[in-house]
Amino acid sequence: MQDFLEDYDVGRVEGRYVNGALPVLPFAAAVFDLALCSHLLFLYSSQLGKPFHLAAVREMCRVAAEVRVFPLLALGGKWSPYVDHCTEDLRGLGFDVVVQSVPYEFQRGGDQMMRIRTAGTERPQEEPCRR
Repeated sequence: MQDFLEDYDVGRVEGRYVNGALPVLPFAAAVFDLALCSHLLFLYSSQLGKPFHLAAVREMCRVAAEVRVFPLLALGGKWSPYVDHCTEDLRGLGFDVVVQSVPYEFQRGGDQMMRIRTAGTERPQEEPCRR
C-alpha cells in the first residue's frame, strides 16, 4: 500500500493509473497479462448482485489473459454464492477456473482466491475448496 501511495501521483501523470469501474473497463481486449480484483467482487455479494458479478468477471477476462479475485467470502465471512455461479459461467465460456489457497488471510477463512486463465494456458494445480 505504501509503495502504491508513493507512486500514485507520478504514475497518474505518466498514465500508469487510469480511472475505470467494473463492470465496463476502458481498455481494449487482451491488453494485460494479469488483472487483479481485491475486496470488491464476492465480498459485497449483498450489494452487488449476480448480474454485476458475472459481467465484472467476464470483463476482466476480456482485458487480461489471467484474472485473480480475492477474497471469495462475502461480508460476514460466508462463502459468496456468486463464486459458484461465476465458475460455472466462465467454464462454459471455455476458461480454466480454479480456487487456490493463498499465504495470507485478511478475514478469518478468507485465504482463497479465484484464478481464471484463458483456455489453453498453463493451468495451476487445483486445490479443494474450503467453505
